Amino acid sequence: MMKKSLPAMLFVLLSVLLLSACGGGGGQPDADDNILTLGVIPKSTGGEYWETVEVGARRAAGELGVEIKWEGTVTETEFAEQNRIIENMINLQVDGLALAPLNKVAMKRMVDQTVGAGIPVVIFDSAVDSDLFSSFVATDNRAGGELGGSHLASLLPDNARTMVMRYVQGSGSTEDRSEGAIAKLKEAGHQVLSDPYPDTGTVEGCKTAAANALEGFVTDGKLELDGIFAANLYSTLGVLEALEDLEKGGVEVDVAFVGFDTSEKLIKAVQDGAIDALVAQNPENMGYLAVKTLVAVIREEPFEAVVDTGVNLVTAETLSE
Repeated sequence: MMKKSLPAMLFVLLSVLLLSACGGGGGQPDADDNILTLGVIPKSTGGEYWETVEVGARRAAGELGVEIKWEGTVTETEFAEQNRIIENMINLQVDGLALAPLNKVAMKRMVDQTVGAGIPVVIFDSAVDSDLFSSFVATDNRAGGELGGSHLASLLPDNARTMVMRYVQGSGSTEDRSEGAIAKLKEAGHQVLSDPYPDTGTVEGCKTAAANALEGFVTDGKLELDGIFAANLYSTLGVLEALEDLEKGGVEVDVAFVGFDTSEKLIKAVQDGAIDALVAQNPENMGYLAVKTLVAVIREEPFEAVVDTGVNLVTAETLSE
């Protein structure tokens, strides 16, 4: 048997090592190296609305073969914490970021910083005061508020007394809805006597603000108010609970009420007649289209600069149909 020389053995060994380094054939990188990783940051991680947005985002990720890192704050008033999450996504060097900003002013710097780091950004649900993001995927919130305000106006007597329950200051989506509703109520000749903000972005905070405002309209055991519009899920739930407490306390309540967003409790309230209508978004579609649009941006495929995810009016009649 012929022995190999040392140079020949070294050549064989180096060949094996080179083949191993290339993955065993062709020099192609492992398939996992090409999978996009996206950061997706909702306004919060609690509640039916954001859970449904997450369902849509993960469905799109599965269809498109990408990974998402879903991370958000506990409540919708933690501006500093959302900025920390964005900074963490930059440090992780995600391939793209989909963000629902808590505040259109407070989040601007981090959006600009993300784009400056070479990470494309798609904004969803709520606006931000930046012009560096690639696309805005959201409900047309002004139109949604106008839809709710117009429907409420149609239920009221002439020169009606109304209240608009806002949400936290600086939230672009709910500010647009409130302004849209107020415009339609005033256009119809109705008075908007109160439009309070809650101190916290929770149902309890909205309930407290609504209760304080409503108490100012109680005279001789009767609520002297004709109509109420609430600007999002939490403010609608807060108003509903405040009205229920007034009735439990013996106050006569006869008020037209239009809210925004849907949940099991709110749908039941519509069926029971406690709420006249809800302006319903499509949160699953929003999450789905936010991820789909972001992937198109990264892959340099065609995409829309503004994507309207749609709203509908939910009444007892439409539910029965």
